[in-house]
Formats: sequence, C-alpha cells, structure tokens
Amino acid sequence: MAGTMRNQFTEAMADDNYKYFWENYDLTAVQWESIFEVVQSNSAYEKFTSAIGLGELLEKPEGEDLRTDTPIESYTIVCKNAVFGRVVRFSFESIDDSKKGNPMQNAVASWGKMVPVTKEKYYGVVSDPSDNLIYDGQPFFSTAHPDKVGNTYANYTASRALSHDNLQTTYNTFTITNNRDERGEIIDLMPTTLLMPPALSFTARAILNSTLIPGSQDNDTNVLANILNPVPWSYLTDADGWFIGVPKMGLMATDRMDVTMDVWQDEMSKDYFASILTRFGGCITNWRFWYANNIASI
Repeated sequence: MAGTMRNQFTEAMADDNYKYFWENYDLTAVQWESIFEVVQSNSAYEKFTSAIGLGELLEKPEGEDLRTDTPIESYTIVCKNAVFGRVVRFSFESIDDSKKGNPMQNAVASWGKMVPVTKEKYYGVVSDPSDNLIYDGQPFFSTAHPDKVGNTYANYTASRALSHDNLQTTYNTFTITNNRDERGEIIDLMPTTLLMPPALSFTARAILNSTLIPGSQDNDTNVLANILNPVPWSYLTDADGWFIGVPKMGLMATDRMDVTMDVWQDEMSKDYFASILTRFGGCITNWRFWYANNIASI
C-alpha cells in the first residue's frame, strides 16, 4: 500500500521552503490590516457577547426611591476561523534532474506573494463571511437594522453614485440618524475614511481636496474639504461602490494559525509534494461604523 516518506532530504527541503517563502513574502502594505481590528485566536471560532449599556441616569426626587433600570439582552457574535491551503506535486525526475535550483522553491516563492493576496480578497468583500448575515439577523449592509427598542436603521443605499451632494447626504445619515446605540440613545459617531475602488480615486480627491465645491458655478466653499481620508482599495468587489466608516471599528479579523509548510515523498511514485496551510477569519461586530453606497445587495 502506498505511503509517504520523510527523510533528511525532505526535511531539508521543508526548511528551505520557509526561507524562500519569507524572502518572497509580498511586503507591499495590505489594506485590510488598516481597516480591520486584528485579534489573535486560539480556537475554531471566537464567540462573545456584544455590550449593551444601561440607560442614562435619572434625577431622584427628594424622598423617593431611585428608579430601576432593566438590562437589555445582548447579541451573540461568532467569528469563525476558516482553513486556507494548497498542495503541489513535483515528479521525482523534475527534482532529480534540476540543474539550477529546486523547482519547488519557485512554487514556494509564489506562495509568499499569494498569501497576502488571499487575505486581501477575503477581507476586501467587506461583508460577513458567515451566510452573509450578521449578529442582528440582517446583512452587514442593510436598510433594516433593528435596535433593541423597536427602531430600524439603514447603512446601505443601493443606488447612490459618489458625488459631493451624495457624500454629504451619507455623512449626515451616518452622524445624525445612525448615531444611536441599541437602546436608541445618542452616541458620538463620526466617520474618518472614504473607502472606494481605485476607479473612484480622482472623484474622491476632487470632492475632498477642493477648496470650492467641484463643478459648482456659485463659488461656494466646499464644506466637505478634508472631512474624510480617501483610501482606495483594489480588492473591493464593486467598481463604483463606496463606503464611509471608521477603521478598526466594527470589523474584526481573527488570526488563528500562521503559515505552516510541509514536504514529503510518495513511496510508490517517488514524487514529491509540498503543502501550505494557514487559518484566519473575520466577522462584523458593529454595523454602525460603516455605510455602503452603490453596491450590489449582499
């Protein structure tokens, strides 16, 4: 019966693989790390309860008891860690006959570039990876996010192209309408970032970097100048979709297992195999920190 072999040669190849992997790891800054809060994980998933605070303090009339407050049931949030990996096969002859370097090293070098790309694509969807529903039973971007006291809110507009007026409308919704916690109480909620695909970079800069309103004949002051930081991201899935939000808030990335690699030889064919494996995940912890425009319904 066929099996696998590990010997000094395959162990040495495995050690070399790590060297070639990290030497070729793409050091270009990845965007997802600036958008997501990254936490370490040591299990299949991270499960926690969202915090819902008590209400505001009430004045106690003289001679009367303090008025009681009732805690509100919180949401349960689950961050699942997924497994990512590949295996590649090399014939015995290709390894034995190689004159200049080991062909396995070229493959491992490409893995060093593809691991960052894999994470960029995974997080670039900017959606909850578990069935597209978040803790409140709605998609991350929805027009019907419920709170715990009967109100609903929207952080999604299906058709709203990036423009000066539309950005102002979204900004006002973000800061004036959606600035409520689960009890309907006002909270301080201010976006700092305009996240968009590179195709909208020039439009974003014209809106945010101009002293006067772009395209206006009235010579009016641009009240949106420098109000947000424009951040292009190549891995967003909608070419004309755009988001405003607060980086590191509402989006969690879990780091479960660093890259591991292995090398072994098949006993029957004598062919060599190399594998790579890593684990990570992500989830939405609070929809209020992001608003999406002009994207397909998720």
